[in-house]
Amino acid sequence: MIKRIYLILLLNLLLLSGCQKKQVQLPLIDYPGISEIQNHSSIWIFMETVNGEALPKLNKNNKILNTHWIFNIDRRLTMNQVVPLLIEMQENRNKDSMHKKEGMKNYFSYADTATQKISLIPFAQTTFITETANDKNQLMAPCTVILEIWGEQIKINDEVLPLNSLLATLQSDYSCNPEDEITILLTYDPQTSYQDYLSVKAFLALNEINSASVEYVYTVK
Repeated sequence: MIKRIYLILLLNLLLLSGCQKKQVQLPLIDYPGISEIQNHSSIWIFMETVNGEALPKLNKNNKILNTHWIFNIDRRLTMNQVVPLLIEMQENRNKDSMHKKEGMKNYFSYADTATQKISLIPFAQTTFITETANDKNQLMAPCTVILEIWGEQIKINDEVLPLNSLLATLQSDYSCNPEDEITILLTYDPQTSYQDYLSVKAFLALNEINSASVEYVYTVK
């Protein structure tokens, strides 16, 4: 398949569905990501307004099982709207099928504001836990740091920090055995915006910081 390079002139994506034009406002992030990928199809999660209420709308008509999947998700949605659809699509991806092809991965897309291009970051298989778990520490691997997404900032050990201070904080406050690497366990409120969520994920990917395969989505008190 011909290699496709994602380019944008505007920081929005348009999808023509029949005669109806729909718009996805991608997250705006100034970190570079993956700029090209082969053999892919797209999954869209739009924001629709119904009776004054903003609702997610999943369009998976263009997905092909034996390709990489690119998730194009509107940045204005909240994680309690997005997570159930991500769970649904992961289950869809994992179903047995004669058309299934090994090695196919999932990706999130966003608008790289520095280059004016669409960038991608991997969306690894993730277990979303939507209830508060008091025994998180029992589930954590060695050298795991719990990071809470706190609006446009992050929170570690009850201290609210700017995201760009994460590396310095990990280097100064945490140490691991030589055989272990620091792993970030993400937690966030259901009302966390997808924009803020993906900004953290993109930062972790850019700096090659491990992210746990489990994420906690619960109401912050």
